[in-house]
Amino acid sequence: MAPINSLALAATALLSSIVSAHIKLENPVPFAKDKLDTSPITASDFPCKLTNGFAISTMNTMQAGSQQTVKFAGTAVHGGGSCQLAITLDKEPTANSKFKVIHSMEGGCPGVDGGTTPFPFTVPKEVPSGQATFAWTWFAKLSGAPEMYMNCAPVEITGGASDASGFDKLPDMFVANVGTAECTSPQNFDTAFPNPGESVARSSNVNAKPPTGSGCDAGAGSGSDSGSGSGSGSGSGSGSGSDSVPSSPSAAPPSGSGSASESAGGNSGCGTEGAIVCSGTGQFGLCNHGKVVFQPVAAGTTCQNGKILKKRGFSGRYARDVVRRN
Repeated sequence: MAPINSLALAATALLSSIVSAHIKLENPVPFAKDKLDTSPITASDFPCKLTNGFAISTMNTMQAGSQQTVKFAGTAVHGGGSCQLAITLDKEPTANSKFKVIHSMEGGCPGVDGGTTPFPFTVPKEVPSGQATFAWTWFAKLSGAPEMYMNCAPVEITGGASDASGFDKLPDMFVANVGTAECTSPQNFDTAFPNPGESVARSSNVNAKPPTGSGCDAGAGSGSDSGSGSGSGSGSGSGSGSDSVPSSPSAAPPSGSGSASESAGGNSGCGTEGAIVCSGTGQFGLCNHGKVVFQPVAAGTTCQNGKILKKRGFSGRYARDVVRRN
């Protein structure tokens, strides 16, 4: 029989490896970096693991309108899942703080196959200049129980808006599985966010379902025009992998449902609600109430027969597209 001390040491080592194996925010550099663990967030430390405090080791500077990259540390990605990036103007957020979504990732976030993936995103020009708080949230696909992960980082926004009027119109951050939030994320599926915002990236292998509960729409936000000329709309983005990607988080059409291709520029008519419509091979749009507004496909992709396909020779672990909803 192994000595008790040896068993205790083994148990401690196992627990340590399990904790360190989960995922946490690496870039931007989070608050209280040395205290940050990888456990799910609870009602007592929502938001931002606030019980750790808001010590700043690195102030992360981001220019409004610029592309940034979010990176993660850890290996236990739980099959991926769905993530959101959000910003609040509060320097030390509380449970009453309003976090506004700036980017959503449905499927494959923060990574798959035992490794994390860096994700690009653009800081909206609607974010006011000054100090703010950046948040990353994650709803794991294979966590075993409904959980919400959340880490935060201090950011200094430069070149941003002079007021918060446009920022306030961005969607509220989705909250589920925490405290009194009457909303539960799906298990064994990627979460389809009720209101992912204008900037959405979907994995080519996304398998999404909407959350359930009476409180799931409570954080949907206004979704009205945010000064960029784009309304909220009911359509959502399309992935740009080798297969067609569901185009609606709540009722995704089957692959290939938008097989009819229309050649037009700007606004045009369409017949199949939610279908991907091609304009040549370099533009696409989503059929929304009989109308479609075309926009360029993402770099390395092409639109053919109602599908966004990866061009031959285009390398990348995931092909994604950012959709402006109209």
